[in-house]
Amino acid sequence: MGDPNVKAELTSFDKVSVALYRSGIVVASLCLIFGLYYFYTLTIKGHPSFLLQDGVPEIVFWAFFVSVGISLSFLHLYSSQILRVVQGFFMISALILIPLTFMSENSFLKSLFIGTGEYNKLGTVGIGFLLAGYSSIGAKEAYCFKLYEGYLYAILSFFLVIIHLIGPSPKVELGLFTVITVLAVVFTIRKLRLPLHYDIGDKSHYQ
Repeated sequence: MGDPNVKAELTSFDKVSVALYRSGIVVASLCLIFGLYYFYTLTIKGHPSFLLQDGVPEIVFWAFFVSVGISLSFLHLYSSQILRVVQGFFMISALILIPLTFMSENSFLKSLFIGTGEYNKLGTVGIGFLLAGYSSIGAKEAYCFKLYEGYLYAILSFFLVIIHLIGPSPKVELGLFTVITVLAVVFTIRKLRLPLHYDIGDKSHYQ
């Protein structure tokens, strides 16, 4: 786990792992911005923009999925037990979302966002676990480096999933999604300004 008070000597692998970890965070934020635009066009206009046709949203979604997976793979936590739990969130989401994508006859994302489709509830649970993994990154950074927007978007992500499960309310969800995206972007910008060694911390404390 990162520690700003400890300046570890970084190996080449340390630098690469931190670069991949942060790259995943950056790509995830960009995907959220795109997802917000997609959600906005569906909710407000009733149909996606011409820029969002032909499977583009699905490509962006899987880019988000992969970027979260990469960041979680290189997440530096002293506790191996907590790390396994956090990475377990991602694995559960993969076990749900990957088969579901192939089982859905129509656009998986469109049916999910507008709350229709046979697999809407299960898909929401899958995305809930994916967001739990992503939120764990924000919570870890908030705890270590006082990037408190990480806590906020983690909490709001939880409520977003619960609201969608109870009964989709597109405009409420759009509002939450907007705030989450803004917080994630602010979080990403602030994270990139931190020195690389912050992410490694005291190597003697890793389990």
